[in-house]
Amino acid sequence: MKHVKILSLLAFAGCTQSIELPSPTPPPPWGVPITGGTMMITHDGKAIVADPDRDRILSVDLGTNAVTELALTAGDEPGRIAEDAAGRIHVALRRGGALVTIVNGKIESRRAVCAEPRGLAYDATSDLVHVACTTGELVSFPAAGGDAVRQLRLDRDLRDVAVSGNQLIVTRFRTAEVLTLDAQGAIVTRVVPPTVHRFNGGFGGPGQGGVGSGSGVPGGPIEAIPAVAWRAIPLANGKLMVAHQRQLKGTLGTQQGGYGQGCGQGPVEDAVTLFAPGQAPFAVAPPARGALAVDIAVNSQGTQFAFAIAGTKQVEVVSTASMGTHDDDQCGGDNGNDRQTFDDGLGAPTSVAFRANGDLVTFYPEYPALVVRSATETHTITLPGEMGYDSGRAMFHTSTGVGLACASCHPEGRDDGLVWQFDNIGLRRTQNLSGGILGRAPYHWTGDMTTLTVLMDNVFGVRMAGGTPTHSEHVSLGPWLDRLQAPAPAPIKDADAVARGSALFESADTMCTTCHRGALYTNSKLVDVGTGGTFKVPSLVGVAARPPFMHNGCAATLRDRFGACGGGDTHGHTSQLTPAQVDDLVAFLETL
Repeated sequence: MKHVKILSLLAFAGCTQSIELPSPTPPPPWGVPITGGTMMITHDGKAIVADPDRDRILSVDLGTNAVTELALTAGDEPGRIAEDAAGRIHVALRRGGALVTIVNGKIESRRAVCAEPRGLAYDATSDLVHVACTTGELVSFPAAGGDAVRQLRLDRDLRDVAVSGNQLIVTRFRTAEVLTLDAQGAIVTRVVPPTVHRFNGGFGGPGQGGVGSGSGVPGGPIEAIPAVAWRAIPLANGKLMVAHQRQLKGTLGTQQGGYGQGCGQGPVEDAVTLFAPGQAPFAVAPPARGALAVDIAVNSQGTQFAFAIAGTKQVEVVSTASMGTHDDDQCGGDNGNDRQTFDDGLGAPTSVAFRANGDLVTFYPEYPALVVRSATETHTITLPGEMGYDSGRAMFHTSTGVGLACASCHPEGRDDGLVWQFDNIGLRRTQNLSGGILGRAPYHWTGDMTTLTVLMDNVFGVRMAGGTPTHSEHVSLGPWLDRLQAPAPAPIKDADAVARGSALFESADTMCTTCHRGALYTNSKLVDVGTGGTFKVPSLVGVAARPPFMHNGCAATLRDRFGACGGGDTHGHTSQLTPAQVDDLVAFLETL
């Protein structure tokens, strides 16, 4: 048993005694990964708050501060909210797999949607509610109730959905890709935010100089490519605003501060892009210097935008005029004096919204509270329920001095799907953290991090310049991460193919189960499978949701894993399989 030593001054004896007591048991993990965008202001002026940490929905009268609470089923994790023309409130249950409709403070219906509903939008023209799912479905329901009238199968990793005339616009989370669908549900365009350039000398830590991979010379230009799209909202002018991240394609160091320098930013930066039909996407000067811009709001006049920056625990408000500055310069755009920053000291803000009168409302789930800010005063509405806090969760979402949080590369406790260049080890693809992290030690592709404590001290404390984690953070982060569920598999298209693929996976001939076995489909060993070194056997739970594959991301699809970069018959024994058998094996892997 671990112990802590305390010194007790025994005044009567004039001596000092060492006493050993058991270490306190850490509190149970609290809260879900921050996702943002769980509040809206209704047409009659109420704030509707989806509280995913407490599995409830709150209705707050902003005039009287009266609060009505509607409890949901444990584990429902309410997320995006929409109001229809009749005043019904629709909420996507991210873990409950359903759409709930609320009328007069009561749940009128609960309709099954998919494994992980995320985005939500109401279409007044058709009186439909559209729900986008991470598993790839886009499902449309009559707002007044009843079964789905349409279900489309699009790409995986869908995020937000918006209505634009007779078209629907859907974003994808990790890639920040924007899909436009016509009235029949066909994808007519695919667009990603533009790549911009930085000239900040790259990464590598103080004194190292850094090398930008864009030019190969110190101080040369670095490409900043689009990545994780936290939030997308439609604007009155028909445009779509997306708050996302960018990956700066520099070289990362593994020493102190190796993940960032220059401009106060690390290898991930906040970004904003405007999309307009028929026009090239426009990269806006970013509103913040921090991490995790998880929500956006625009006021009714269209003159101000607000951003909830969870990593810095701040809210940024900028004018529309400043949002017209193009972002393509040395250290990223800067809205300068046209920016207001608010820190209410109530933890990480996750949602922002404007009232019709221009007041800004911010939701702080940890306290929990709403902060209402007008031009002349600020007041706090304390919400019912105990304060919620988990030091591991808080650490995971906190921006360090290099503008980087753990959740920057592991959004929602999963992964960003990106490949990174390191100065001494080469290319490494971000690993997924969900689906049972405590059972997967040692960590990193080479297994060099023997425990989570070692990893935290090295990556967060040293590389991210976050300082040595506290004892509370050391004992809390693992249990909090361990309960994060892996991405749900997409619906099965061909059950017979899955059955054949399962038989192939389990067969002695393919030897897949030599390494990929047990509940996590890994033996957690280090193995040379012919891909350029000895690497950790990854878990296959949720594998289909995290392309690209292999330690260096060389396989864009699961099928590509069985191609040139997969290690051949050193990596299992699959060269004898026909193309149809490989398809069957992939169909099985997609169900894990």
